[in-house]
Amino acid sequence: MTLQERLAEARARLLVAGIRPSDAPLDVELYARTILGWDRARLLAEQRNPVPAGLEPRFSEWIARRERREPSAYIVGVREFWDLEFAVTPAVLIPRPETEFIVEEALRVLRESAREGGPTPARRVADIGTGSGCVAVAVAFECPTCRIVASDVSAEALDIARANAARHGVAERIEFVATSYLDDVDGMFDVITANPPYVKERDKPVLSPDVRYEPDVALFGGAEGLRDIGGVLDAATEKLTPGGWLVMEFGYGQQDDVEALLATRSGLRLDRVRDDLQGIARTAIIQRRGPQHASALGWQHQ
Repeated sequence: MTLQERLAEARARLLVAGIRPSDAPLDVELYARTILGWDRARLLAEQRNPVPAGLEPRFSEWIARRERREPSAYIVGVREFWDLEFAVTPAVLIPRPETEFIVEEALRVLRESAREGGPTPARRVADIGTGSGCVAVAVAFECPTCRIVASDVSAEALDIARANAARHGVAERIEFVATSYLDDVDGMFDVITANPPYVKERDKPVLSPDVRYEPDVALFGGAEGLRDIGGVLDAATEKLTPGGWLVMEFGYGQQDDVEALLATRSGLRLDRVRDDLQGIARTAIIQRRGPQHASALGWQHQ
């Protein structure tokens, strides 16, 4: 059997299992390249040759896992985010492209503060519910003067986040704390980032089989999906410096709910909402009321 035939056979199996036609070829190619350590060009060049000895049995094992709808990120153990590679396991949410908007907006408000100048360096950042650490690590990677506290209720998630911070050389600038929101964390923060659980509990039965592999604690935010959004807003009210910023992701159709929750917290104001690539309102940029907070930061990557 040639490599081309083996890959075609695997694609057919995934299609029968319900994997989308646009995803099945990508999954098969990803598994083969990861196992063999080849780039795409070599995989194409070797198509008509016999199946390489190193492909099996892992390739068949991975195809079987994907047939059961396990996400590819868990199968290969990594996912790219912010052009960085992050280790992921079923203990953490798989980083998604729209969550990169949190990083973009956090860096933007930090840069704006730097341009405005002022006596207090705006360089203390908190990441609530850090999971794999993707947001905290990306911000630390881009902002070498930032000092970050990353919190999570899951000790296993924090272990993964620590490993990802070490992988990208920012571990010494991130403190990982096992806590809910920012409970028992001392000090104030200039920027808080959060991607809280926001899926409604009643929506669990209609989620795709792939998503159901992800941890419930990172997905579900109570009956209306607002429990943890409210908790993050409370933490921002308590822990943001006057003029500081909260950058928070929320779910489909939740913009009105977020605005209603903000209306009950007079210390916070909604600056704007950013849509994702599908035009869906996704990221809230919120400021704590007070004197404009400014800083001078050094930037490694522009």
